[in-house]
Amino acid sequence: MDRIDRLEAIEEIRSLKARYFRLMDTKQWDALAQVFCSDLKVVTPEGKIYVEGGDAYAAALRNSLEHAVSCHQGLMGEVEVSDDETASAIWAMQDVIEWEDRHPAMGWKSIVGRGHYHETYRKEGGRWRIATLTLTRLRLDVVMPEGA
Repeated sequence: MDRIDRLEAIEEIRSLKARYFRLMDTKQWDALAQVFCSDLKVVTPEGKIYVEGGDAYAAALRNSLEHAVSCHQGLMGEVEVSDDETASAIWAMQDVIEWEDRHPAMGWKSIVGRGHYHETYRKEGGRWRIATLTLTRLRLDVVMPEGA
C-alpha cells in the first residue's frame, strides 16, 4: 500500500467514525447498521462478547438511546492501516446522554462519560466498516432520577 492509498484509507475511516456518531445521535438506526461489519463483535473491557452482528448492535443502541438526547464526540483518532483490507484505531471520546425518563436497563437519568473507543476495521462490500469495538471509560458521571 502506497502513502496516498494509506492516507485515503485513514480519511475514509475518520469519516466512518464521524458517521457512526452522527447516525447514532440523530437516531438513523437503519443507516447506523451499515457502518458495522455484518459479523461485528462488541467486546467488553474484560474481553467478553457483549453483542455480535451489526444489525444486533444497531438494535441494542436503538433500545438504549431511542428516548434520549445524546451527543457523542470522537476526538484525536490514532488510525493505523495494516493493509488494503484491515485497520485499527483508538479514539478519545466523550458522550453526554439524558433520557426522557431513565435508561431502560441501568436506570440512569443522565450520564457524561469519557474514555476511549478501541476498534478494528475491515473492508466489506468495498467500504470500510467497524469490525470490532470496545469502549473503555476513564470516567462516568451518573445522575439518577429523583427519588431513585
